Amino acid sequence: MPLDPNNQNYFALGEQPTVVLPWWKVRKNHIRVVAVFGVAVGLGLVGYYGYQTYTLTHVDVAKVEQAQNIIANAVVSCAAEEDPEACEAKATAGAARTTGQPTVCKNLSDKALMNCVTLIAMDNADPSVCAMLSDDDEITCTDASTLRAANKRNDYGLCADIVNSEKRAACQAQLVDVVIAANECAKYEIDEVTCGYPAKLDAVVASGSPAGCAQFSDSQKSGCEDMFTSLDQDNDGLSLLAEYKLGTSDTNADTDGDGYTDSQEVASGHDPLK
Repeated sequence: MPLDPNNQNYFALGEQPTVVLPWWKVRKNHIRVVAVFGVAVGLGLVGYYGYQTYTLTHVDVAKVEQAQNIIANAVVSCAAEEDPEACEAKATAGAARTTGQPTVCKNLSDKALMNCVTLIAMDNADPSVCAMLSDDDEITCTDASTLRAANKRNDYGLCADIVNSEKRAACQAQLVDVVIAANECAKYEIDEVTCGYPAKLDAVVASGSPAGCAQFSDSQKSGCEDMFTSLDQDNDGLSLLAEYKLGTSDTNADTDGDGYTDSQEVASGHDPLK
């Protein structure tokens, strides 16, 4: 039977069949993909660092000149001071803060530099300014300005960005009422005891008795009891909290009826119950 050249099984002598592979299996395409990806990553990094550089170096020329004039005038007056360098450093930080130009802080060093940058970052509630610093100084600056930003925006979520655990806890304590008011306790995984505290506190205060404060944790109990330190229902000079702890009446100024008010007996070292 003669061979049919049009048959897919027919190949001329010495020739190999042409195999068409999917594009993702072709080596040349692998190289192209890697090259394109590399270029994209490179451009992204260049853009990112370019933006960071622009952010940190772009300044208001007029304000920088204003700061330089302030510093120049201060140098003259600082010459008569006992410590001219300290005087000039203070003036530089003041000029930087007045004009809001962190680049002016670069003329300072060490602690003075950190304080200068940190104050501007806090003034503007802008942690990105802290990138001028490094290591622990940058962290301290970032934490302080993040705390300021969280409070300024009433944003509990920002507290999580604070590295220092004590400052983070303080931030959350300051803004937890915002979360409770917005009914977002579940969103931030705040326990039910904390979220229910304001309503329970209101109920205790409304009852007029500090006894209800016993249900709270130590820190919450202290805050609850403070609500009764300025209340004196019987005007005997003892607060509701003091009456509660002493066991005296908060509606009778002379609990034991001996002619002396409860506060007079306490002040003189006598027992107001006898």
